Amino acid sequence: MSDKRRVGIGMTLLFFLCTPLIVRGQLSAQDRQTAAKMIAGTLYLRLHAPCKFGTGQMGAGLGSVLEVSPTTHDVQRRLALPKTSKRESIYWGFFPNQAVHYGKLSYEGGTIQIWMEGVKPNDAELQIDFIQINSLDDFTKAFNQTFSKVPLQDEHPEWPAEVRAAIAERKVIVGMTKEQAYDVVGEPVSVTTGVESGANVETWLTHQETGVTIGFRLRRSTHTGLPESLKFVDGKLQVIQ
Repeated sequence: MSDKRRVGIGMTLLFFLCTPLIVRGQLSAQDRQTAAKMIAGTLYLRLHAPCKFGTGQMGAGLGSVLEVSPTTHDVQRRLALPKTSKRESIYWGFFPNQAVHYGKLSYEGGTIQIWMEGVKPNDAELQIDFIQINSLDDFTKAFNQTFSKVPLQDEHPEWPAEVRAAIAERKVIVGMTKEQAYDVVGEPVSVTTGVESGANVETWLTHQETGVTIGFRLRRSTHTGLPESLKFVDGKLQVIQ
């Protein structure tokens, strides 16, 4: 066999040996330990994190809805998928600023599934998928989109005291920005935009029910206690209904 052919075969084998690691996005053992430390303890959600709960042939099951990549997050793709169980329900009860703990990681290719449990009184199970994770840096970027180590109002000492207090009490008040209101109400059910008297207007309809979780016990939907709609004028909350 010629030297050139040996080199060619060697390069081909190297490519096939390395490619699965790139495609699968496997973190090293040390990186996994670092990731596990990042989700340890009590964290606070930055995002609204709905989950799928349902029962099938294998019993009760929990599924992710929220997908977080290093650059963005999405819930709509999973919500649009067909139901896999007649008793499948979407649980919207994990709002931004909700405290969660007992984090565990599982790895499946470039996806890292994060299992957590809410802090009482909302102690339901939670699962989030970090996708397109090919390095610890990717994981860190997804983590920073999803979690805070302190309550969200404590990250912004520059915000007015009344706004920070309202977020801590899970209330919205006139004058909030959309970012501040999101920290209370999470993902709107729908958003409509328009122009009124030369001002840009955006109206959010909010989630009024949490949905049902199915696990060791059936938890029926409860009212979220949120106002039905929020109207922002030029980016500031003006009308609460």
